[in-house]
Amino acid sequence: MLKNILLTLLSIFVFVSCQTKTNQYIKISDKVQKRHGKWIEKYPTEEGTLITVGKYKKGEKVGVWKTTLENQLYQKEKIGRKKIKMFVYHRNGNIMERGQSKLDISENERHWYYFGDWKFYDENGKLKYIKKYADGKKIDSISFNK
Repeated sequence: MLKNILLTLLSIFVFVSCQTKTNQYIKISDKVQKRHGKWIEKYPTEEGTLITVGKYKKGEKVGVWKTTLENQLYQKEKIGRKKIKMFVYHRNGNIMERGQSKLDISENERHWYYFGDWKFYDENGKLKYIKKYADGKKIDSISFNK
């Protein structure tokens, strides 16, 4: 009986200690701290509050980040090392736009820019137009409207 109680208490302790705290920083040097682990960010807008949830690894966003507006998925980003796949949604849940951006890092700056095809859809999921980007500049667009 005592063995079962101790095992239960140990299990509870391990479970509680494994839960991740949100919005934490890690110390990189004496003067530098960076975001690390799970983060929840809130941004007030005219339409309501945007809530973004995702993870940082030593100050860099990693993995999947989801943004909701009034408890509905508004945007999803799939973040790779140097590329982000981004999806923005209509209120009915259908994709409004999707595309990719790249990251260039130099000593002085970090620059995200659009590349490739960015597709835009109406609320019913019908393709409206495509914008083509190269190095962050729009080079062409194709409309599918009648």
